[in-house]
Parts: sequence; C-alpha cells; structure tokens
Amino acid sequence: MASNFAHVESEVQAAGQTVQGQPVEAADMAVLADQVREYLVQRRENLTVYPDPLPEQVLIREFGFSAKGKGKPEVILTEDVRVELGHPSIGSLAAVLTTYDQSLVQHGCISLVGPELRQMKPGGRQAFAQIIFLALDRSAMPDPFDLENAQYLMHRLPGYMVRSVPGKLWVRVGKDRFNQGLDLHTVGSALVKAYTDDFPGVLKAEVVFVTTGKEDVLALEPIATEAKVLSGRHKKLVLGVDGSIECSELNCEECEEKPVCDNLRDVVVRRRKQKKSGKAAKA
Repeated sequence: MASNFAHVESEVQAAGQTVQGQPVEAADMAVLADQVREYLVQRRENLTVYPDPLPEQVLIREFGFSAKGKGKPEVILTEDVRVELGHPSIGSLAAVLTTYDQSLVQHGCISLVGPELRQMKPGGRQAFAQIIFLALDRSAMPDPFDLENAQYLMHRLPGYMVRSVPGKLWVRVGKDRFNQGLDLHTVGSALVKAYTDDFPGVLKAEVVFVTTGKEDVLALEPIATEAKVLSGRHKKLVLGVDGSIECSELNCEECEEKPVCDNLRDVVVRRRKQKKSGKAAKA
C-alpha cells in the first residue's frame, strides 16, 4: 500500500533538470484568469467562499501543519479513510496558474464549488479539482517546477495524503484528522501558507476547489491543458509563434486527447473573436 503513494518530488524535479539545471521563468497565465472567474460565476449556487485563510498558529497547533521538509511520512490505510478525493475513475484535476499581474489574484481567498468534507459520504469517493492562482515577482523568480511540486503538500498536513498521478490530485483524508476538524478550508489555508512561506517570489496565492462531480471537474480540463501548453509542459501540444495551438500527433482521430484538444482550440478561437470584436468596438 505504501508503495502506491509515491513521492511527487522526483517526477517534478526530474523534469526541471532537463533545462540544463537552470530555473525556467514561469509562464504568465493571466489569460486564463477570466475563464476561471466565469466558471465560478456559472456555479455560484454551489459556491462557498472562505475570504481568509486560517491563522498560522491554528494550522500548526490544531492541524499539525509543518514547514517544508519537517513533516513525517504518513500512510492512510483503506480502513482509516474518511473520504477519498479525486480517484481517476470519478474525475480528478490539478493545475497551478501563474501570473505577474497581482490584481488578478485575491490573496488568501479559498473558493469551494460543491460539498465540504463533512458533507461527503463517509468512506466514499468524490470527484476533485484543485486550481491554484499565484501572483509572482519577476525579481525573485521561483522555479516553476518547485511551484508545481508545492501543490501536493507532501507530508506537511497530517491526515491528508496525496497519491502521485500526473495532472491529477488523488487524496486520502484520514478519519482521525477529519474528526479533529480537517476540511478543505484547512487544506486551502495550508496551501496559501506553503506558497507564501516557501517562495519569496510568490506575492499572492488563491485556491479553488471543486467537489460537485465529474462533469464540473472535466469542465476545467481545457484551462489545465492550456496552462501546460503555456508553460511548455504538455507532451504533445505547443504554443506556436502566432498564438496557435500546434500538435505533434500525426493522426488526430486516433489520439486519446482529441476531445480535450478540440475543446482547447475552440477556447482559443472564441478568445480571438472576442479580442477582434473588442478592437472593432474601440475603433
């Protein structure tokens, strides 16, 4: 069981080493901010907003939050699971969106679309998406691969164990910590704290969780995919010099990512039309 819950660090750090050991500047994904805001507005009936994170002393004293590298490895066995989030069979997604425009990030805000942990069926599985917004300082540039790695809170929040699945977030929440009050407000607060403490170049951090169901999770897939394209981390899709989406796959009809790719291209086309109409209106 323990071997299934592997460290995520090695995967991310290995990717970072492909750039001759030099940190790569994080992509500016400001263009994706409006899409996430629109997504939240469309689901406002199921939206809960925690405007402020929990205080540091509460995270440490009541939930055992630890500094980077100071936590203890933990395995949560099946019989000790209160709820499982993001099992791939029912929907899972994770993305870190970076920008240099501070006005686009509501620091410390934690938004939840769907039920909190206490509202979920004990021992059940729940679809799960996690989107993290970061406003960065160019003069203190964090390594983008380290920024990706930090989203997993590896060994830093007891009772919250993340399984390594590329592009997804598969989590087990333990019964003991759940009974002590662990919820997604706690997790979001820990993420905000981790990013702002560990990275001097992170000026603001904001978190979005989605737990309503697979459909709502998959609706974020084009945004997550475009984030990978913008950062140069997508295995097939790349951003062309003219802003178009290019693909290395020779046969689109046989590609397993065709639905996501088609959706992403539609998003790009709509955005271009909006820009053109906006310029025409100003003229």
